[in-house]
Amino acid sequence: MASFRLKCPSCGREYPLNEPIWSCVCGSPLLIEGHFSFKPLEGVKGMWRYKLSLPLPEGVEPVSLGEGGTPVVKTRINGVNVHFKLEFMNPTGSFKDRGSSLAISNLKAWGVREIVIDSSGNAGASLSAYASAAGIKCRVYTPARAPIGKKTQIKAYGAELVEVEGGREEATRRALRELGKGYYASHLWSPFFPEANTTIAYEFFEEYGAPDAVIAPVGSGGIILGLAWGFQRLYAQGLLDSLPRLYGVQAASNTPVYEAFHGRPPEFREDEVLADGVAVKSPPRLREIVESIKLSRGDVLLVRNDEIVVGVKSLAKLGLFVEPTSATVYPALKRLIETGKLSGGDSVLVPLTGSGLKAIEKISRILPF
Repeated sequence: MASFRLKCPSCGREYPLNEPIWSCVCGSPLLIEGHFSFKPLEGVKGMWRYKLSLPLPEGVEPVSLGEGGTPVVKTRINGVNVHFKLEFMNPTGSFKDRGSSLAISNLKAWGVREIVIDSSGNAGASLSAYASAAGIKCRVYTPARAPIGKKTQIKAYGAELVEVEGGREEATRRALRELGKGYYASHLWSPFFPEANTTIAYEFFEEYGAPDAVIAPVGSGGIILGLAWGFQRLYAQGLLDSLPRLYGVQAASNTPVYEAFHGRPPEFREDEVLADGVAVKSPPRLREIVESIKLSRGDVLLVRNDEIVVGVKSLAKLGLFVEPTSATVYPALKRLIETGKLSGGDSVLVPLTGSGLKAIEKISRILPF
C-alpha cells in the first residue's frame, strides 16, 4: 500500500491511497501513482495473476468472482489478424468486473459499509455483484430507460435500484444529492477501474505479444486508458519495442472525446442513443483519454446507429453475441481496414465489452428476425 498514492493530475495534490475520497478538493478526478511493475504470479489464473502490479493493501485478499483470463477468438479480415478478446465472459457479463473487483477489494479493506453509484447498467450490475459478495450495501441510480436485463441484474444481486427519469447526467445528480453516509463509487471517477483494465493488456501480451493496434469503445474511457497504461508500462520495462496505436470509438449520439481529440464538432449527429454504454457527455478523464490516444499515434472514430446494427449482426455471425455498445468496434474496424490504416499482416486487439444477453429487448427491436 505504501508504494501507491492518489494524485491529482490538475493541481498536483497527493493523498494516501486508503483515504476514502473520490475526487480532489479542486474537483478533478484522481490517478494512482506508484511503482508499477509487471510481475505475474505463477500458477494463478485470471486478473489476480497480476496482483503484484495492482494497487491493493498488503495482506488483503481480493474480492473475486473469477474475473479476467478471458478467451480470445482469432480471425482474419482482409488479411488483418483480428483478436476479439471476450470481455463479456466476465462473471456479470461485462469488462466492468475487473474494475469492480479491484475497487470493492480496496473499499472493503478501508471499512466502507455502503456505496452509492450511478450507471447506465453494466457498472451498476457489476458493482452490485461485488458489493454483495463483500457484504457492502449498494444503492444504484440508473436512467429509467436503461435495459431491463441490466436493471434486473442489479436487483437480483440485492442492491437498491433507483430509476431516474431523464438521462445519465440526471442519474449522477440524484446519486450525489442523495449520497447520505454512502461512499460514491462511480466507475466514471474511481481510479481503480482504469487500473484494473491494465490487466487486459497484460493478458494479451503474455499470450500473443504486443498488437499493432487496439480498437475499443470510449465512454468514460476506463477500458482504453487501462489498455494504454498497461502497454505503456510494458514498454517502460523494455518488454515492447513500440506502443500499439489506440483507436477509440464513439457513437454519433455522444461525441465529447471525438470533439476534444479533433478540435471540431462532428459532421453528423444522431439523437437516438443506441449504444448506451458510451453515452457519457462529460468524461471526467477526458484529458487523459485524448493524451493517451495521441501518444499512441491513434485516432477517435464515430459510428452511426445503422453501422452499430450491422456490427451486432456481423459479430453474431461469427458466434459472438454482444450488446450495441460493444458492437461499435466492428464498423470502426472495417473502416480502418478500408482506409488503409490497418493493413495485411497487422495484429489488432479488439475487446468485446458486454454480452448481448444484457440487451435482449433492444436487440430484438433493432434486428429483423
